[in-house]
Amino acid sequence: MVADLAGSGIETLADVGCDHGWLGISLLIEGKADRVIGMDLRKGPLSHAEENAKLFGLDGACFETRLSDGLDELSPGEADVIVMAGIGGVLMCVLLTRGLEVAKAAKRLVLSPQSHIESVREFLVSEGFEITDERMCRENGKYYTAMCVSHVSERQSPQNVRNRKAGMAAGKCEAKAWALTDEELFFGPVLIKKSEPLFYEYVRAMHGKAKKRIGEINGKDPEKEEYFRRLLVSAEKILSKLEKDCV
Repeated sequence: MVADLAGSGIETLADVGCDHGWLGISLLIEGKADRVIGMDLRKGPLSHAEENAKLFGLDGACFETRLSDGLDELSPGEADVIVMAGIGGVLMCVLLTRGLEVAKAAKRLVLSPQSHIESVREFLVSEGFEITDERMCRENGKYYTAMCVSHVSERQSPQNVRNRKAGMAAGKCEAKAWALTDEELFFGPVLIKKSEPLFYEYVRAMHGKAKKRIGEINGKDPEKEEYFRRLLVSAEKILSKLEKDCV
């Protein structure tokens, strides 16, 4: 899923949190990338990545490793594709904020947050990134989402412009009109448009989860309860539309 979104014709791919380096190695072997920079906060995974690369005859010229906290050791324009996968959404936003100029300079980012994906989408769109594609898969009963994004300009992505116009037409405050709807934040603007069977299954699962969590919280944590109520309402709106389209 992540490899598919990374695409081909890549000059330099930076894999942030590369672990054992398999993503970059596979892209090099398949001829989809000319060079890979594997980055990780820990020396152990980088050593394993280097060893794995050598097993396939890949030297430091095409497979380089760097000890780095997020994008700290990457310069703007050094990588045309940047991958961040297997990182929590809140941490991903922190890393992207700190390395914002590096992220904006890349042709595309491939992001697969493990949690709080709505926070990542909100951050991206507010910083002028366009979500160009989204994919979903399920492994061992767990759903994973990845998205491909490119920087357009501050609050001028097609999604921002569309939602700003819609917000102004509805009489909403202009300061918030550029934001994605709750449905798009929680479930993804591209995934909603595709409405594939797995997506429908995922929305139903999140609907059930939200109802269960609201019952468990039962007023004990108003902030968390409000979060799950937003998720519940968003899921209900999407399910209603999907069911109408199937009639």
